[in-house]
Amino acid sequence: MTLLIAILLGLVQGLTEFLPVSSTAHLTLAENLLLHRSMPLAFDVLLHVGTLLALVVYFRAEIVQMVMGILGRNAEGRRLAGWILVAMVPTVAFGFLTRHLKETAKEHLWIYGLCLLLTAAILFWANGLASRREGRGLHQMGALDALAVGTIQGLGGGFGLSRSGSTIAMGVFRGLQLPAATRFSFLLGMPTILGAAVLEGTHILKPLLKHQPLPLEAAFPPGSLGPAAACVVGVAAAAVSGYLAISLLDRFTRRPRLNPFAFYCLCAGALMLILGTVGVPGLAFVQGVSLPR
Repeated sequence: MTLLIAILLGLVQGLTEFLPVSSTAHLTLAENLLLHRSMPLAFDVLLHVGTLLALVVYFRAEIVQMVMGILGRNAEGRRLAGWILVAMVPTVAFGFLTRHLKETAKEHLWIYGLCLLLTAAILFWANGLASRREGRGLHQMGALDALAVGTIQGLGGGFGLSRSGSTIAMGVFRGLQLPAATRFSFLLGMPTILGAAVLEGTHILKPLLKHQPLPLEAAFPPGSLGPAAACVVGVAAAAVSGYLAISLLDRFTRRPRLNPFAFYCLCAGALMLILGTVGVPGLAFVQGVSLPR
């Protein structure tokens, strides 16, 4: 891995984490195209620290509101913090139960292709529902809403089913307004990303701090930029691009306009499905191109 590749992977992570197009699928595809292999899950999760920084900066007012709520000084902030805590229960439970499957899925692009197609379907559906009905505001959320959003996040994140797309769509399916569902998805991303980074990032950070070689499952490709430098550069790139992506989607979802993202997921999912099953030769055949022998 070179410095340029570390920056590119950070940009891919930041731009796709919050847009409803699956950062995991795009990061895995970028790694395979640039490095001809998938990077360790621990490195991918560490890149999420950049997007966590972007979330904290963008939603600093909401964070202060929730802290004041926990201290008993803001009723709305206390309610919002409570629903995030409720949503995290199924997220953590299903996240642990599916962790091994998600690690295995990184070696099978076709799984990401299928999940991107599923993301496309739920985005089309959610956009239609949001266009036809008014929906409830964030202050009208209930426990079942939070549990449903947390469950889809725990089940889907890591397989190529967009975390932001699936949680936003689930909020709409539960009757929330699209802007409210989007905002809750963003806020729920903070403890989710933090927990995943702490859990997985230790596989890289512990050996680095002790000046020990990385374990086999977290090892970088031979001849790579130093792991510490790669992580720092990637996190910085993810933070900058992540902030831009949050700002874009926050404005884009004030009206039901999810169909362009759905169409993109449809095309990207079909591409990854072909690459993951018949490979580049099969893709060339579909395009009617003859590869040189």
